[in-house]
Amino acid sequence: MVNADLLTKHAANFKVTKDNAAEYFKQLFTKHRDIAEHYNAEDIDPDSILKSQRYIMMGMSEVQLFLRLPKTVSDERQWRSALSGFKESFGDNSVPMSKFNKVIDPFLATMEKYAGGMTAEQKKEWTELLNKAYADMKTWGWY
Repeated sequence: MVNADLLTKHAANFKVTKDNAAEYFKQLFTKHRDIAEHYNAEDIDPDSILKSQRYIMMGMSEVQLFLRLPKTVSDERQWRSALSGFKESFGDNSVPMSKFNKVIDPFLATMEKYAGGMTAEQKKEWTELLNKAYADMKTWGWY
């Protein structure tokens, strides 16, 4: 069982701003060039992503989806609703949901940088939460 309280407290340390929101996409595109292709970003310098209004706005939205997850994991309806935000975001950019598992490391790197670091326990719990999300998406037939 995921320690939702621990993750909720950790998530509260991340204040989403225009200065940090695009970090998630910088990490995602740096670690997974195949995902960058879906966003027409395969030829973009990763550092320029941090200044792009498009990625700042998308980052603000997507990071908030992640930060919402710990509060919803214990209620199936809310959990599915929270995850549907990723389904919509991925769909808008033609990213197959089967690639959701590739967001784990970029999200963790973003949290480590902007949420006051990350303990081994926090990393383990975030990873467990996001692996649960990926497994549930498969159970629901999203990929």
